[in-house]
Amino acid sequence: MSLSARLFSVLFLFLVSAGAASAVEWVAAKVSQPVQYTLDNKSWTAVTVGTAIPNKALVVTGARGRLVLTRNKESITFQPNSLASITTSGFFTRKTEVAQQYGAMLFDIETRGVPHTSVQTPFLAAVVKGTKFEVKVDRKKASVSVERGLVEVTGFARGEQTHVSPGQSVTVDPKNRKAMRVQGIGPKHPVVAVAPKAPKVDILGPKTPNAIAAAAEKTNKADNTGNTGNTGGDEAATTSGSGNSGNGKAGGGKGNGGNAGNAGNGGGNTGGNAGGGNAGGNAGGNGGNGGNAGGNGNAGGNGNGNAGGNGNGNAGGNGGGNAGGGNGGNGGGNGGNGGGHGNGDHGDKGGRHDDHGGKGGNDDRGGHGKKPPKRD
Repeated sequence: MSLSARLFSVLFLFLVSAGAASAVEWVAAKVSQPVQYTLDNKSWTAVTVGTAIPNKALVVTGARGRLVLTRNKESITFQPNSLASITTSGFFTRKTEVAQQYGAMLFDIETRGVPHTSVQTPFLAAVVKGTKFEVKVDRKKASVSVERGLVEVTGFARGEQTHVSPGQSVTVDPKNRKAMRVQGIGPKHPVVAVAPKAPKVDILGPKTPNAIAAAAEKTNKADNTGNTGNTGGDEAATTSGSGNSGNGKAGGGKGNGGNAGNAGNGGGNTGGNAGGGNAGGNAGGNGGNGGNAGGNGNAGGNGNGNAGGNGNGNAGGNGGGNAGGGNGGNGGGNGGNGGGHGNGDHGDKGGRHDDHGGKGGNDDRGGHGKKPPKRD
């Protein structure tokens, strides 16, 4: 490999590594809900452990919300009731700007030779080379407290600037006529005059971060609530529920109440239930938007909700809600009368509800169901 090719390879790897370093995102390491973020101030996304916060996203914490973001060795902590966005820029020299509109935030920033992280508020800006400090903001003032390192603080309204050392703090209140003053332990840096300028961050409106977080959480719940699933276009279609009650005539016998569980059976079985309604065009609110088949809920001269001479929700002579031993019903088509059989009978042999055909039981045996009442 030629020298020029080697140099090109080294330069390429350097650029890739530098780009990768600058692209590192802030990731949620600890979360106490509610915590949300948005990129358009309309749709909000809940933050959980491991969530990577997109660049320039606005993050809000509720009254009990708390968030710790990490990026390599750095961390930013959102205290409850806080609102801020984080923007990372630069390729070779990465810079971070936090727009803190409200609340309390704790910053632990790595040390570099030049200032690389700033916190913008409606009243002051804090710029650091590397330090650990806290910034608090409300609708009237902002303050900075330093735990480690040195923080440069600039007040916008009156054009004041100073440096705050560990164990010290400073508050900027535009309505306070007194000049900026550093408080705390140790020697104090002087306050110097600088040109007044407008802040980059607006004062928070009437809504608190807690109210914003609550509204965002409500919006998320509304968006995540799916519509009730329908089977065959029926509004009442569900995957569970009670079977259809018989009390209709089926082949001369009185059909019994359908079995509960999975709302009857579907799968193309006649008279089987599908999501709270019978499939195959059955009566009594079954199949096809709850319409009746065969008129007045009867189909083929059968009882309510019956189809093909079967009891309610029955298929092939089976009982209410059963279809060939499907779910939620009795095996072998039990739990209802079919083909003129007695209660819970299957084929020509009686049996208990939920019993398989072939065994006698307490109910009437097949072929000996009660006679249907005389019609007027």
